[in-house]
Amino acid sequence: MAFRQQAGRKAPKNTVQPVNGFLMNVLYYGARFYLFLCGVRIRTVNKVGRPEKPSIVLCNHGSFIDFIYAAALLRRDKPHFIVARLYFYHKLLGWLLRKVGAFPKSMFAMDLESTKNSLTVLKKGEILAMMPEARLSTAGRFEDIQSGTYSFIKKSGVTVYTVKIGGDYLADPKWGKGFRRGAVADAELDILFTAEQVKELSLEQLKQGIEQRLFFDEFQWLQQHPDIHYRSPRIAEGLENILTVCPACGGKYTLTTDGNAVSCEHCGALTTMDDRYCFAKDFRFENPGRWYDWQLALLKKEIAETENFTLRSKVELRLPGDGSSLTRHGGHGICTLNREGLTYAGTKDGETVELHFSLGRIYRLLFGAGENFEIYDGTQILYFVPEEKRSAVDWYMASMLLYDMTAEAEE
Repeated sequence: MAFRQQAGRKAPKNTVQPVNGFLMNVLYYGARFYLFLCGVRIRTVNKVGRPEKPSIVLCNHGSFIDFIYAAALLRRDKPHFIVARLYFYHKLLGWLLRKVGAFPKSMFAMDLESTKNSLTVLKKGEILAMMPEARLSTAGRFEDIQSGTYSFIKKSGVTVYTVKIGGDYLADPKWGKGFRRGAVADAELDILFTAEQVKELSLEQLKQGIEQRLFFDEFQWLQQHPDIHYRSPRIAEGLENILTVCPACGGKYTLTTDGNAVSCEHCGALTTMDDRYCFAKDFRFENPGRWYDWQLALLKKEIAETENFTLRSKVELRLPGDGSSLTRHGGHGICTLNREGLTYAGTKDGETVELHFSLGRIYRLLFGAGENFEIYDGTQILYFVPEEKRSAVDWYMASMLLYDMTAEAEE
């Protein structure tokens, strides 16, 4: 049996463990029942039957609970999911995740422990499941995948499958306030590359194939499903946590939402959102995705035209929790992001520190909408809560643009 442990020996805390199939089913059916109560339906299509082992399954990542949609197709084969290390800081949650075979990864950081666990899963002839974008979609579209992931897949030499999910973001968007009744999530399991193809194709061919298969645009998906309507009394609430610029007056952090209404503290009422995530027809943008594209373009232009472009904010530093919570208070200071990278100057557990991360180490700052931005330093998360919490998305966008523009200039 895979992952059999010797009698009397206890597996190290973060070593990948066997999948407890009974517990996985209990958690899965519990989640399905909860989604049913929330008015969310899951529809699945399996084009391959039982996936062969060992193999890698790649899933696009529009929702916090994408592992539930993937498990609808994979749970009988007991996949091992890669999960953000943050969730293992909580003692009970970390225990549950390990019991169902999941293991932690420090996202967008060097993590030899996670790599070793991934190789162990494959060497034991099991299924490795991952969301290679490594963060939730901000505006309902495919983000991007770090180059090291493609290299790992190439070196693995195993069959690659995909679980392509549609409607997951719209059922519960990153910025939203709860699930939307009437939502549908489609999940489809299919083969992408055989083991022989993985070995024969170039890295660029693998990259193109993976991106083409996993690419998604939730607003395009919705256009293909005209029968779907979302019932939520708070459907627009939270948009101000990813949309930070008013298109009417250019005001920054002046947007507010209430029910289906979007307003600006300077301009007054701006627009409303209907039950298919569309703004009123007389508004400048069709949907939140187009608004986000516009503000991203504005920021890119500002960075390109401002040699000393800098984001700066007072922050609370939070560190890995003590087991009863995900994070705990760790200090206060100032964060700065520019072409040199990210710097935190302040206190950390009572000591005065200055921590610096070059753009190459950052790649993308992770963020919680209206909450925080974060970076991993080895196995430790540095979780920054800015004074203006709505600015968290700007730290994410700026880190992405600065990294990509610097990389392009060096080519």
